Amino acid sequence: MLRLFKPTLLALLAVVTALVQSVFAAEPAASTRAEDTVAIQQLIVKYAHSYDALDVEGYVSVFADDASFKFVGNDLHGKDAIRKFITAAKERKDSAPATDKPTKSFHSITNTLIEFTSATEAHHRSYWQIISGPAGGPFTVSNAGTYDDIVVKRNGKWLIQSRTIPQ
Repeated sequence: MLRLFKPTLLALLAVVTALVQSVFAAEPAASTRAEDTVAIQQLIVKYAHSYDALDVEGYVSVFADDASFKFVGNDLHGKDAIRKFITAAKERKDSAPATDKPTKSFHSITNTLIEFTSATEAHHRSYWQIISGPAGGPFTVSNAGTYDDIVVKRNGKWLIQSRTIPQ
């Protein structure tokens, strides 16, 4: 009887082991999840720094090729439309008349929430404020809102697939 039981037990153990491994393989390792979380946070910060500096290529680089970006009165699709938007903002600033005190503006991003929907996609939400004023101050909050994003991992790099700034 023990001879019959032993092969059956080994076969059952092999099946259970395979099932457990497949379940845990579906979830990324904690270290990978932590690395992805940091990478997404860095992506959001790069967006803000690139916008504040009006760095066209840096700004465009945070978006997927087929990204969408929706905000008050705008519905942009693809990197070309996003590039056109940030280039126009840079041109407006560059062509503004010189003043005694040039204005500065900075994005401040807080309360970031990242929820992974898969190993290559996450939902990101955060609050933002634009702090602006003449160089040297005083500065005030000139605008505020939320970002509602879908971010995707493509070729090992996290990118904004869609960004909505609700009214």
